[in-house]
Amino acid sequence: MLAATIKVLDEEGLEGAVIPKIAAAAKVAPASVYRRFADKDALLRSAFLHMLRKSNETNRERIGKALLRKTLEESAAQLMNSLLEQYKRHPRLLRALAKFIETDTDQDFATESKLYVAENISLVVDALLTFRAEIEHRFPRRALQFAVLTAASAAEGYALDPSSMWHVVAPVSEKELKAELARSFVAYLRHR
Repeated sequence: MLAATIKVLDEEGLEGAVIPKIAAAAKVAPASVYRRFADKDALLRSAFLHMLRKSNETNRERIGKALLRKTLEESAAQLMNSLLEQYKRHPRLLRALAKFIETDTDQDFATESKLYVAENISLVVDALLTFRAEIEHRFPRRALQFAVLTAASAAEGYALDPSSMWHVVAPVSEKELKAELARSFVAYLRHR
């Protein structure tokens, strides 16, 4: 049922994730959903947390191989590619997650979700600490945290919000955005 919920969210977004569609995708009766979950929000919370846990499990195993290249510049470029590809591949799902975290009344869910996202960011930071010797900042881990958060925020705004300032102030192609984000990422890390 959780996989079906994620599938519907990925295809339809938060507005389209209604119990009849989710039940049909899971090949169960809508009443079956309510036997397992108190309401739709409880189902969505479980599905989002499941998705975030799985993402972290996958990243724990693969992040180094997927991200690290011979140089910091190449690794930064790979990170920008990965970030933008993720947002492009799952825009409705990621918009739904952001909106649900923002609007859900269950603060425990919001906190747990953000901790999973923070863990994912930490996995990226840990992998990039391979280039610690090239980072001029006094606190390399903190510098990487800022750099990764900045890049992820930019990629999210660019990919998920067509009315974001990225499209107004700096209306560049995706290729140009990736290059500029990678360049600023590396420049920040190498700045004293």
